[in-house]
Amino acid sequence: MTSSQSDVIIIGSGAAGGIIARTLCEKGIKVLMLDAGRKFDPSEFKTHHWPYQLPYRGFGHPGKVFTNEFREQIVLDPGEQPYSTAPNKPFDLTRVWNVGGKTLVWGRVTLRLSDYDFKAANRDGYGENWPISYSDIKPYYDRVDQLIGVCGTKENLDILPDGVFMPPPRPRCGEMEIQKAGERLGIKVIPIRRAVLTRPYDGRPSCHYCGACGRGCDVGAFFDSRTVMVDRAEATGNLTLVTNAVASEILVNSKGLAHGVRYFERHSGKDIEVSGRTVIVAASCVDSIRILLNSKSTKFPGGIANDNGQVGKHFKEHVRTRSIIGLLTKLKGATTTNEDGLGGAHVYIPRFNHKWKNNYLRGFGFQCWGAGCTSFPDLANHLSSFGSSFKKSVRINYPSVIKLHGYAEVLDYDRNYVDLDPKRRDRYGMPLARLHYSIGENERELTRAMYEWGSNILEAAQAEILSLPKDPDAPGKTIHEMGGCRMGTDPRKSVVNSFGQTHEVKNLFVTDASIFVTGSEKNPTNTILALALRGAEYLAEEIRKGNL
Repeated sequence: MTSSQSDVIIIGSGAAGGIIARTLCEKGIKVLMLDAGRKFDPSEFKTHHWPYQLPYRGFGHPGKVFTNEFREQIVLDPGEQPYSTAPNKPFDLTRVWNVGGKTLVWGRVTLRLSDYDFKAANRDGYGENWPISYSDIKPYYDRVDQLIGVCGTKENLDILPDGVFMPPPRPRCGEMEIQKAGERLGIKVIPIRRAVLTRPYDGRPSCHYCGACGRGCDVGAFFDSRTVMVDRAEATGNLTLVTNAVASEILVNSKGLAHGVRYFERHSGKDIEVSGRTVIVAASCVDSIRILLNSKSTKFPGGIANDNGQVGKHFKEHVRTRSIIGLLTKLKGATTTNEDGLGGAHVYIPRFNHKWKNNYLRGFGFQCWGAGCTSFPDLANHLSSFGSSFKKSVRINYPSVIKLHGYAEVLDYDRNYVDLDPKRRDRYGMPLARLHYSIGENERELTRAMYEWGSNILEAAQAEILSLPKDPDAPGKTIHEMGGCRMGTDPRKSVVNSFGQTHEVKNLFVTDASIFVTGSEKNPTNTILALALRGAEYLAEEIRKGNL
């Protein structure tokens, strides 16, 4: 079946797809959006459920691969849509097939890249620079902040540019101790920059500090693409949203241009084709790569926009420490209070090693997790007593807990890439994505440095170290997949230009984190949004000029 032609087809409704749809629709451009999931009502979020209200106490249904009952209606169960990994190289890939994508449950940490990131190769000689500088993207970062609502403070840091902020949340008691520890060590500990409203804004209410953001926000206080972007795009009358549409490939005409998308209806498996003048792939990093590689034709036998063999290459995520847990001496035995807060840390430790001589390249920052009496005292998992003494120990230590997680950059390696599994196919008959991923010695050195500095910070805060692992967290745990369709000026070494337009197919764009050149240590979503907004405005102007 082929529908009437749209101006633009967007695959995916997450951070990139959502902001592009809103931008184009508000300019009068007709957009068809395909999403692999459904659009559900915010009341379906299990934000305020207690474990005893769920059949399996939150641990999920027996026999299912995904076992978080609080989010099972949001996060895709890999039992439905599998993926492959190279032998002995596991990767824990999280995907969301629902309108809004991973912004429905993201961590909301909203950080800007600086020229230390965009031009890192100039400093250490490794890899490639981005084809843009901070000055190119700053106006779009500013506008994104104003669209989504970001709390924070201006700090004038060269490594972490300031944004357009509303007031940050007050730090918890334990986080104040970390701030004091930072002062003793000469390290900046700043208020968190997070896409959560601390006051009513643009028709959305402020956060009520329930602390359950990882299950979705039922009031819209934190930014998600469905609420802020897709709904606004639909209100223009220029967006047609097709749900449960599992995109499989980009269709190509005799001139080598994209002319539509083939997708399968998620539940029936019905094979459908839609046509459009321009196609935007924003399906999240791995699935975007898979769609491009599956888009084979006589013109593109190795997948669309892949004559140079670069689609899928330079795949990366962040390397993260496991929880570094301390018990703050000053707070042991303090009165138990509700410290759920903003659904995560109220403070952040930006990268501080960028002007030092190190035995590794690039750097890391720290996010504080689990400060004080949040909803569940999971420090109990680390206490070894039993019976009444165990309960007493939990109560005494509950207010004193503080956790640190270090996030570091992973370098570009030729061995890290995404391709198609030659043997396995999904329920629609399409080859699965196969991930090849491992860290190197540089990341192991970064991990050692993160654990050392995490320990130093907790000790400076006069904390008893409860847990100090050695190994990095499992690959994929950060949910920050990047690369695979990187941008650049050289068509031999990159897939898209700085606007996300593919070098080989002028009416095909890729706009999610797959276009990142480097990963930095910073969370990627803010940069995804800024780049997508920039790309959308470029596309709108090209349409106006008649170039597309």
